[in-house]
Amino acid sequence: MVEEGKTYICDICGQEVTVTKSGAGTLVCCDVPMHA
Repeated sequence: MVEEGKTYICDICGQEVTVTKSGAGTLVCCDVPMHA
């Protein structure tokens, strides 16, 4: 589950995403899960 307000980062390309609405699932970029 992703949490509202957290920023997730891709280890491969460095893309950053800030969550505006929490929900079920995992954020994925470059075919790998992003980390908070």
